[in-house]
Amino acid sequence: MNNKKITDREYQILQWIKQNPMIHQDELSKLAGISRSGIAAHISSLMKKGYIQGKGYVVSPKKYAVVIGGVNADIFGISNSKIMTTTSNSGKVIHSTGGIGRNIALNLTKLNIYSYLISAYGDDFSGNQFREDSRQNELDITYSKQFSNTATSSYIYINDTSGNRVIGLDDMEINNFITPSFLSERMEIIKNANEVIVDTNIPEDSIKWILDNYEGSIYIKAVSILKTKRLLTLLDRIDTLVINGVESPIISGKEIKNKDDVIKNAEKIISKGVKNVFIYTENYGMLYASKDNKCFIENNIDNRENTNGMGASVTAALVLANRMNLDFCKTAQLGYKAANITSKSIDSVSNRISDKELLNDL
Repeated sequence: MNNKKITDREYQILQWIKQNPMIHQDELSKLAGISRSGIAAHISSLMKKGYIQGKGYVVSPKKYAVVIGGVNADIFGISNSKIMTTTSNSGKVIHSTGGIGRNIALNLTKLNIYSYLISAYGDDFSGNQFREDSRQNELDITYSKQFSNTATSSYIYINDTSGNRVIGLDDMEINNFITPSFLSERMEIIKNANEVIVDTNIPEDSIKWILDNYEGSIYIKAVSILKTKRLLTLLDRIDTLVINGVESPIISGKEIKNKDDVIKNAEKIISKGVKNVFIYTENYGMLYASKDNKCFIENNIDNRENTNGMGASVTAALVLANRMNLDFCKTAQLGYKAANITSKSIDSVSNRISDKELLNDL
């Protein structure tokens, strides 16, 4: 990963070059609204910093993933003691860039899997903060779109002292802009992806469009009880579903109260047509299951700081496992390890996540 900082203008030019490595400087000049000599100066700077090389500039990755989902401005509260309702609770309040789609894409980047994030964000402070965060983390948002006079998605949630979520509230209307028409404009980058990862923040008809138009491996990350319902008519078309113990009963019809319930939930979801399901719970362990295989891992995660990013890290880990052709239980272990590392970080994407860290002693 290149550590030399680039300017916002250089970053913008780099994204256009990535889309078309043979683009002419005249065309870049028109896109950027600056002179050709100005473009030449920026390209020279990018070359000196090691981001591009010679004619053709950059080579598109042979393999890449596409992540389609949400970007949020997260506001995260941690109580210092047992939460009391109807009154104020002392604790810490943390502001950060998040969103399931963004978190999955950033995890993939940390696992050395190149990805394009397709999302929608606003022209407000949070949207500009997301752009800067993406630039700093070398997250490719070329195919995301910033909408004028629109607020970036936001999510407020409160955790108890054990790191478990007590309540959450989201304002994510902007995700309704991720329509089939919006996605069809990005058809080429989607259809040529090695895998596509989708979170259920996007509209149901958009999820269906992806299933209709992409022929490769599709990973779905369920998001919230209400948005999991968007999958109910599409289950027999899903390759891999990542879902938590609160959301899975929406599909299975059975509440999870123990390990056996986790297994029964997975069996019911598989019976509805999902090929592979990874269920993660806060108290009863994690299970990766298919029609012919089951791998259950007991919950041995201590000292949890934040469970919010676990599902995104699991999803990215499953993509890595598939690319490495790991066997079924090794795949489950990789997902568990990613969740474990992530839960011990205040951040929804842990700085400790890497392919080397996950594969070490596997």
